[in-house]
Amino acid sequence: RESEYGWIKPENTVNVDEGGIMAGFGLDSLVIGSSDPRRKAFLKGSQSRTWTTFIEAITADGRLLKPGIIFKGKELQQQWFRDEFRKIADWYYITSDNG
Repeated sequence: RESEYGWIKPENTVNVDEGGIMAGFGLDSLVIGSSDPRRKAFLKGSQSRTWTTFIEAITADGRLLKPGIIFKGKELQQQWFRDEFRKIADWYYITSDNG
């Protein structure tokens, strides 16, 4: 592949993965609908759920880039970071309207 795309260096080739968790989901919700998978089902419950996104990346030469976390909100809040998180203090943190 390098002979075909020799102008792209391995340290400039990045594989990025995105995942996330939805907080507040499941315990107070009900699924209402038919057991027929072709028909729609509805989720009934609290709508106060928040989504937190995690982004991680690695270069083709094996270098791990610092992970990033996107919280839902206007600005970062101190209560989101406890003493246990000091070992990940150099990660990137940001907020967005959607998380």
